[in-house]
Amino acid sequence: MSKILSYNKKVTGEGWIPLANQYSADEINMIEDPNGGLSEQPRTAIPSPFAQMDLVKNAFRRLAMDPRLNGELMDEKLVGNALDVAQLFFNLPELSTTLHVVEWSKASALQALQADPRHRLLGDTIAMFLEQDKEAFNFDRMDRLYFLVHGNQVIGSTSPVTLFMATPNAQPGQVPIPVEQNVNLFDLTRPLYMREPKFVKCLYALFTAYPELKNLCGEVNAYLITCFGILSPAMQREILTDIGTPTAMDLGSQDRALQFLTTHFSQADGGVQALGVPFYCARPTDIQEAIQQSDFLIEPSIQPEGERLPLVLQNHLNAPQTDPFRYITADWDDLITIKPADYAPEPEKRILPATSHQYPWLTAADFFQPALIKLDYTMDRDCFFDGNLSIGSRETDSNDFLLPLSATFFKYFTVQDLMGTIAGRPRFELIHTQNGQQEAVKAILRVPVKKAGHYVTLERTYVPAVGMDMRYDTDNDRGHFLTVPFSLSVFPFVRTQDLKQYNVQLIDRALGALENYHLQLVFHRRDADTLADRQVETVRRSRSLKSEKRVGADYYRLMELFDYVSVSLTDERQAVACEGVVCPRWPVYVEGHDAFTFAVDFGTTNTHVECMRQGQLPEPLTVSSDAKERLLATLYNGEHILYDVIMKQEFLPKNIGVDYGFPQRTVLSETERLDAENVDEIVALGDANIPFTYEKESIGYGNRVVPNLKWSTEIATSKRVRAYLMELALLMRSKVLLENGDIRKTRLVWFYPLAMKVGNVRKMGDMWRKTFQEVFGFEPDDHNLIQMPESVAPYYFYRGSSQFRGSASTVASIDIGGGSSDVAVFESNAQQPTILTSFRFAANVLFGDGFSEVPHGDTNPMLVKYVDYFRRLFDADDDRYGELNGILEDITAKRKSEDINAFLFSVIGNKAVGGNDVFSYNLRLNEDGRLKIVFLYFYATLIYYVARMMRHRHFDKPRSVMFSGTGSKVLDIVGSKRDLDLISQAIFERVYGEPYDADGFSVVMERKEPKQITCRGALMQVRDASGCVSVDQLNKLMDGIDNHVKYNYSAIAKECLTYADMDDPQVRQQIVEAVREFNDFFCQLCDDLHVVDRFLVDNQSLVKFKQLVNKDLEHHLLNGWNFVNKDETDRNASDKIEDTVFFYPIIGSIRDNLIENL
Repeated sequence: MSKILSYNKKVTGEGWIPLANQYSADEINMIEDPNGGLSEQPRTAIPSPFAQMDLVKNAFRRLAMDPRLNGELMDEKLVGNALDVAQLFFNLPELSTTLHVVEWSKASALQALQADPRHRLLGDTIAMFLEQDKEAFNFDRMDRLYFLVHGNQVIGSTSPVTLFMATPNAQPGQVPIPVEQNVNLFDLTRPLYMREPKFVKCLYALFTAYPELKNLCGEVNAYLITCFGILSPAMQREILTDIGTPTAMDLGSQDRALQFLTTHFSQADGGVQALGVPFYCARPTDIQEAIQQSDFLIEPSIQPEGERLPLVLQNHLNAPQTDPFRYITADWDDLITIKPADYAPEPEKRILPATSHQYPWLTAADFFQPALIKLDYTMDRDCFFDGNLSIGSRETDSNDFLLPLSATFFKYFTVQDLMGTIAGRPRFELIHTQNGQQEAVKAILRVPVKKAGHYVTLERTYVPAVGMDMRYDTDNDRGHFLTVPFSLSVFPFVRTQDLKQYNVQLIDRALGALENYHLQLVFHRRDADTLADRQVETVRRSRSLKSEKRVGADYYRLMELFDYVSVSLTDERQAVACEGVVCPRWPVYVEGHDAFTFAVDFGTTNTHVECMRQGQLPEPLTVSSDAKERLLATLYNGEHILYDVIMKQEFLPKNIGVDYGFPQRTVLSETERLDAENVDEIVALGDANIPFTYEKESIGYGNRVVPNLKWSTEIATSKRVRAYLMELALLMRSKVLLENGDIRKTRLVWFYPLAMKVGNVRKMGDMWRKTFQEVFGFEPDDHNLIQMPESVAPYYFYRGSSQFRGSASTVASIDIGGGSSDVAVFESNAQQPTILTSFRFAANVLFGDGFSEVPHGDTNPMLVKYVDYFRRLFDADDDRYGELNGILEDITAKRKSEDINAFLFSVIGNKAVGGNDVFSYNLRLNEDGRLKIVFLYFYATLIYYVARMMRHRHFDKPRSVMFSGTGSKVLDIVGSKRDLDLISQAIFERVYGEPYDADGFSVVMERKEPKQITCRGALMQVRDASGCVSVDQLNKLMDGIDNHVKYNYSAIAKECLTYADMDDPQVRQQIVEAVREFNDFFCQLCDDLHVVDRFLVDNQSLVKFKQLVNKDLEHHLLNGWNFVNKDETDRNASDKIEDTVFFYPIIGSIRDNLIENL
């Protein structure tokens, strides 16, 4: 049976069948697809350069005929691709960096082709088709086309019949450009109703606002009308309300639609249009607003000023289907994969994954550090946040980690947020696990987002580093951790707005592979006004160098509060290897109301600080680290000998109290590299510190101890004194804050020696005033900062004690210091002293090197004997006393007699000896019959001078003499109180030439704490207003031109000596004779008191004493004069001598005659 080969079943006949006319639409529709409509590839046998336009137009027409817009796969794909291109034009402002638009002008392009002989045929051919198909394709209304180009590839263009069309070779996976959320260009075939609502509404508005499109692009309009019935009821209502009916042609709808377009969209840049109708694009502001409604928008506690809030995204969100996270225009799809390349740009320049939207977003890499720092100890979790560390296995060690957080977290959240919870779970946590050799740490951060009650969980895993390669392993998505031995200490550990200075010590013990690496700290705080996280300015000092001591120590001074610390480990090229965060757990500060008053006795040899709380008695300054608010907070918990040692040597002990406290030697410890002369400032607890371990433990290698600190106009000394006073003030401030006092009620009493010039007293006052204001935060007045002559304070103390017997009689107060002694004489029931005097005759006469500028501690016979004694004690038990032996070696190596003696006196108080009397230097000297006469002579000289002075000024004999000061420990060496009463009374009676009455005479002394008396007396005096008035009156007397209180007794006929007098041989001879007169007086006194029996003086020593005591007295006088005045080059001959030269021959005799030869 014969077959008819035809494109439809209407044709009949045999042979070739003639075609009278072109195919009609009906005939074309009757053509059957041999693949049954399942082919996705468009037909290619269309003899026209504009075939794609025709294919797309007919695809729209055929799909529009189906109520559900279903049809052949080819048609669905052509329409879907065309709509993808339409969306690219809609989102063109966001794709400007990815796509570019190429304009093709019909007139100019054809003219150019036809004018070129090589391309004239092509130009003529295109012109022919344009003219031939102008009615079918609206070429007569088309003046130009616009092509979308990605790289060098055209992916779509405008069309005069469908507005948009894709390139004929559009394939899935070919162009990685998101059309909308989760959908890349040409990857999915989607009808209009499945697309972004804003785009859908824009398309309906375009055809309604420009009704000519309904005729010119009738196939697309038909598609829109069919699609309208498939849209959701809500979308239909919005279109009808905001735009109009799609089928209507009325002017009202046209105006409303045009208004909708201009209000909600913006015209495309560059005049992109089709058929004279401009294209509209999504407005960037609308896109941004839509993004900001995302469930992933961060919910910070701090809103960065002038910045858009980012989204927080993660892979594998795993949100339940019943509670999904809204991304931008649809729910988040876990198929979306965030790759490192996606977050390689800065957050502001990133494209949201699976979209074309440029908007800031953050992920784990932004919040976490690429590497983690492990500590070699357990953190003090009372003071520092451990990141809610949990141990995931039994094999895991107890060491903590720094928090691997970047600055991004603190841009949006506070430290309190970090330590808190969200939805009942920790905001941040670390999980440390170890299974065999496999150790890992997982960091988990839960970031709150816009979705109510929800958060995004970010995670990062860290494994042990291999060598020093700390780079992030992107292939396995994990970082590395490294153990870095270091610690930091914060002083003081209290947070209040009144606190304006912190000191932080950083100890770096990272050796081995880390030997050339260095640690540094950066401090951060939240700005009170802008709430922005900012760095705190610091002064940094490097004291111990790792290259020299195998341990490094840096010191930071901050002049404001801080919230957290970032710690970075840098290599020799200053590149950061790893870093982490330390977050203090600042306790809540409760401001108190009590007033604290302090007294500081800044002595040449020792310094003491007393504290008096409102309504309580004075006591030595103590500051504890037992509570959460503490003197010193260390990153490590408990004790750690490797860190504790250098902390105590160069910074502070954890407690100021029994083991390390006041009185304290007046010495400063500083690095040997410090150039005190030229450095701009000696930073307290930075360049230098008060070594509370001095004479107790080693001061540490590379540290230099500077003794004999005193007020001076010499630049280096002045800087050291300022640093010393600054540390004292910082400790006092800590006392007030830690015990909830009112900082603005703080008062401070400081003392000045009588020998100090008025101008220097004022300069000293200025230094105290500046220090007080800098530390306590307000400018003091005479009520807050009180100066007092140091010689009167002991009287104020004894006056309030039961031992005082001076209410109805004259009393004398003698304060024996290291370099000078002060005497105050009070008449009966007096508030003010009648005379005050000061002279260079004190403890260092016995325990120093006399008038020698060269130290002789190694040849001093007294020290040679007792250094050997103590050394043998220490050698007997090296385990117990080895450290003391080391201190002894260090101090004796410097050969300064004063320092060696001070150490020997301190040994009995060292906890290592446990109070064993065999270590008491005081007791050894008391029992030393050979040297006993020297101490008797020293004491008798003091009493004799005071008695002569008082008689010369016509005072009654004193009822008692009160002793204070560190040097008064000499009294214990001389004898018992009864012995002191006896010899003192005998001297006064012989000088006055009359006996005491039945009330007698008594020596009053505080044997256990003689140094503390000055401070305590001052505090007791200023407890009330009348006492303060009395002190103020005394200061005015001392400051006056005619100061009749301050007195210097010459002990010879001439009342007031001048510098010229020391050049007069007769005056010098009178002084020597006065000394000989006293020596004879003393020798007779020894015989009358039977000192060999009563004081156990060695008889041979007494005999030898009488032979030696008067030798070379004039030499000693001149030698002492020259020594004391070696720096006094600007003195006039008429200037008064402020010191008592009577003592000079005696000082020389004690040191060079007696101690050397007895």
